Parts: sequence; structure tokens; C-alpha cells
Amino acid sequence: MWQRRSYSAFLESLVMNSHARVLVVSRDEMLLRSREMILGAFFAVKGAGRFAEARTLLTSNTFDLIVLCHSLTADESERLAAIAHERAPRCQVLAMSASSRGAVKPWADRQLGVDAGPYGLLKKCAEMLGFVLKSKARAAHATA
Repeated sequence: MWQRRSYSAFLESLVMNSHARVLVVSRDEMLLRSREMILGAFFAVKGAGRFAEARTLLTSNTFDLIVLCHSLTADESERLAAIAHERAPRCQVLAMSASSRGAVKPWADRQLGVDAGPYGLLKKCAEMLGFVLKSKARAAHATA
């Protein structure tokens, strides 16, 4: 029960800019939809399941953050990152890897292993977009 309350308190304390635009790209349908759902609760999210679809979205829209899944090839991820930075130099790229010990991806602004889980993904994206996440439950516990 404690975990449920602390998570809900965390969500209540979260104030996000719903105008932040995020593109999630993944060949894995389940990962794509779950990431869209998690991030879509706080940001304006679009998803793409194929390289061509992502390229089209990147050339016709401007995004603040792009989340590239480990299910993409290294070449596809690097090309999408280049397109994003060319179109919007301030756009940030988060590379997801199969584990937190994945190889360094120099084309990415930040990296995150899938082992960080949904909270880790939300936290990393929020931080990259300039938000600081605070949990009221943790703050109350620290002062008690």
C-alpha cells in the first residue's frame, strides 16, 4: 500500500508542460504503445513504428525530445537523430538500450536502459525537458 500512495503522491506533485512535444520510435508494438501511454499522460506524444514513418513525422513536425528504442538498428537511430538535430537543433535525443550497461551512442544526448522501468523513463524525459520531479511522499517522509 505504501508504494501505491507514494506513486500517486508523486503523480499529484507532477506539473508538466503539456505542450512539450515528444516522438517515440520503436519497432516493438508493445514498447511503442506503452511508452506512448506513459509519456502521453504528461506530454504531447506521437509514436512511429517504422523508420519511414518516423522520418516523415520529423520532417513535418518539430519535437522537443525523441525517444529511440533499442529495437531500431544503430544506423536507423543515428539517421533519425541527425534528421532531428538538423530540423530542430534544440531537440534532444534519448537512446534506449537493452540494459543500463549498453554501448555508448555518441549521437544521443542521453541514454537509458530499459531496466530503468516506466518511472525511470518518465523521470529521464522530464529531466531532459527541464522539469524536476519531486515526490510529496518522500518530502514528508524526510521531514518526519
